[in-house]
Amino acid sequence: MISTKIFSVLLLVLSLLGIYVGWGITTEFQYEPLGPRPFPVGALVLIAFCSVLLYFFAEDTDVEWPKFKVVLRLVILAISFFAFFLLFEYLGFMLSSGLFMLIVALLFGASFIKALIFSALCSVVLYYCFDTLLQITLPLGFIFE
Repeated sequence: MISTKIFSVLLLVLSLLGIYVGWGITTEFQYEPLGPRPFPVGALVLIAFCSVLLYFFAEDTDVEWPKFKVVLRLVILAISFFAFFLLFEYLGFMLSSGLFMLIVALLFGASFIKALIFSALCSVVLYYCFDTLLQITLPLGFIFE
């Protein structure tokens, strides 16, 4: 039970920090009616609300902490997510998301060839969906510009 409460408090603090940071999101020009702020702030408000519910209404469960191998995979996943975040504008959406999906596919046990094909196809298809269907501009990166 104490693990659930620690997790919910940590999640609440992180979501409140994210709301504070997300509230300052602005752009030089509005290319959408609402702008870039509502989605991240709204998602973080929902996460904060759910963490409060988790704190007060969580069932009494025995938590079994994961083994070292699982923790190592989670650390690698978190590091690759931050690398994706840092490289997003420099490498562009297709390359940075392709590298991120390659790492995630390898972490989930795919062979290198299958992970490479999957990440290449997904990054191109996702770019097409965002750019053409949803009309959301994504960075191309310095390589493709």
